[in-house]
Amino acid sequence: MLASIIFVAEAIGIIAFAVSGAMLAAEKNLDIFGILVLGIVTAFGGGVIRDLLLGINPPAMFSSYVFLLLAVLASCAVFGVYRLLAVAGDQLPAGLLRFDYHGLVNFFDAIGLGVFSVSGVNVALDGGFADNPLLAITVGVLTGIGGGMVRDLLNGEIPSVLRKNVYALAAILGAGAYYLLAHSALPAFASVLLACSLTIGLRLAATYFRWHLPRPNPKG
Repeated sequence: MLASIIFVAEAIGIIAFAVSGAMLAAEKNLDIFGILVLGIVTAFGGGVIRDLLLGINPPAMFSSYVFLLLAVLASCAVFGVYRLLAVAGDQLPAGLLRFDYHGLVNFFDAIGLGVFSVSGVNVALDGGFADNPLLAITVGVLTGIGGGMVRDLLNGEIPSVLRKNVYALAAILGAGAYYLLAHSALPAFASVLLACSLTIGLRLAATYFRWHLPRPNPKG
């Protein structure tokens, strides 16, 4: 039961992260290969880091062909949408091209962050580290933020985890919540849903209300 829940959650996370990475690439007008690379890297980067830390060899990316296909299709879909809007933009109704780009990227990024923060903890628990909360939560956080960090570096940007509103903190709280819930009597579905919702909700709320962790220059 739990394996099926995690599989579905990871599929959703793969698509969400691939879309966010592909959108960032499309905004910089990279070619279709560049869009595919950033989409796939965003979707799988955190999982590869997780597997290397836990000694899983080869990483799951190279055996989960369904997930790889989902990432490729999601990235191609983003390319297709941007191509359509660019080619047929003059013929489309006025206002159709107006969309909240940053809001969409943050939305998909929040979903991926929530899903993979939980998924990473679950892999650590399955790997026999249930009695090591620091390791399990750290692995969960790195799974959630890893793909986005690699994506941002390839895209020539400061990683989101170092600058965005309550990014890593949301992953830490979600991963910690799932670690505790996994040791409780709650059903597996409820544990996954609650922990994912915590991270996603906090991330979106931080974006909407512009919550920031303290900075040296509060005006910056």
